[in-house]
Amino acid sequence: MDLTKASLLREMLTGTELGSRTTAFAHSLRRFTTRTGGLMLFGPVDDEPWHLTAHLDDELHRAGIEDIRPSLVRWAPPPDAPPHLSIGLDRLREAGRGESLLVVTEQTPADTLLERIDDVRRRGTTIFSIDNGNKDLASLSHESLVPELLVPNSFGASWVSHPAGQDHDEPDHGRHAVPEETLTALREAVAGFEMTQHLVSLAIADEDPTQPAGWRRSLRTFIERLSGEPA
Repeated sequence: MDLTKASLLREMLTGTELGSRTTAFAHSLRRFTTRTGGLMLFGPVDDEPWHLTAHLDDELHRAGIEDIRPSLVRWAPPPDAPPHLSIGLDRLREAGRGESLLVVTEQTPADTLLERIDDVRRRGTTIFSIDNGNKDLASLSHESLVPELLVPNSFGASWVSHPAGQDHDEPDHGRHAVPEETLTALREAVAGFEMTQHLVSLAIADEDPTQPAGWRRSLRTFIERLSGEPA
């Protein structure tokens, strides 16, 4: 899904649980990442979240937010990988307070992945996850998103298709006529991991209305970085 479609769908989801939760999740990523370069992304060996890393980096750079630009942690980066794709597991061993690890896995996490996450959590790093609702991963995560649980059952209920042969001059009582195949595609897009990741990446550069503005925010960030403790 491209940025334009994702932005339009985000507008449509304003006020829904999916829209609110993805926005709050993105704001938490920024709030608990108080060290420069402290936002890390991690996932299964065969499905590393480079896609979300790239989108988060683009949105933060576009907004001029350079201190928490994300890094992708890889299991075994090849020797010839470019610098931004050559960060290996040693980065996790260096993780600590004031940093955040965002775990993205659509599949059930392997024990080796859970063990790495547990080690990072023990060092004081805040753990976020976008996953399928796995209980073991949930127990390690400070905050998580499960896309399929956030899609309202009534999504698209206010849109109806015109039955075959219906007179199009007949009023539809103020509801829009949308083909059923379009509604199905929208539901699949909203429920999917890709869409959830787009919503998070679009929201991460937004101003968080719950946070203090101006000099108060700068002072709070300074204090958090000195202490290494997320507020």
